[in-house]
Amino acid sequence: SNDMVMGMRFGRFGREDNTVIMTHASGALSIKILPRHANLEGTSGQAGPPPEQDIPLNVPKKTKLYVEQTQREREQAIDMHRIFQRDLCKLRLSTARAYVKVLTDGQGPISYASGSSLRLNAQVQGLGPHFKIKLNLQNTGNKPIFGLPMMLTSSPIYQISTSQIHIPILLPGLMYQFDAEVLCMDPNGAADSIRVFVCSQHNVVPILSALVKMPMSELLEP
Repeated sequence: SNDMVMGMRFGRFGREDNTVIMTHASGALSIKILPRHANLEGTSGQAGPPPEQDIPLNVPKKTKLYVEQTQREREQAIDMHRIFQRDLCKLRLSTARAYVKVLTDGQGPISYASGSSLRLNAQVQGLGPHFKIKLNLQNTGNKPIFGLPMMLTSSPIYQISTSQIHIPILLPGLMYQFDAEVLCMDPNGAADSIRVFVCSQHNVVPILSALVKMPMSELLEP
């Protein structure tokens, strides 16, 4: 600022001990407060890198095995890189084949087998021993699908009200919701899994499947 300082006073201002108050020709008032933890002592050290960098590190000595391994990597770098790229391509191919197998064999929540494209999602509601499983089935393809049976199987500790659901038609893009009542018959409230299969009338292999992990059941007081 170009405003001229007309007066200056150093002292205590409020709770601060080190304060400079200045009045200007325009009538303005400026207050400068020195931080309480300010270090006003000059440093005698020279500017530059810290002295710790001149201390050598305790690096272990190079063993004969390390030297031989380094020499081998230097001489065979191209072959080692080619082997790495080949193994990486094999891993990607095996992963892609396993993913396609899961989709075509109906072992996952998404299926593209038999010219159909389906997606299944399952949710469990309730604390037990009465549960409700909400199944959301969607046809993500371009053509409608007709006559699909949906099967629910479980261990003897569960009693399913509707173990088979007949789906007359699945239109593309729509989400269809189905409910199944489940009762836990175990007196200790044990938990198990329930498998959901969406089958086809023309193939013995399910189109897709889902594994619903049931929670522990709350025990009813007698």
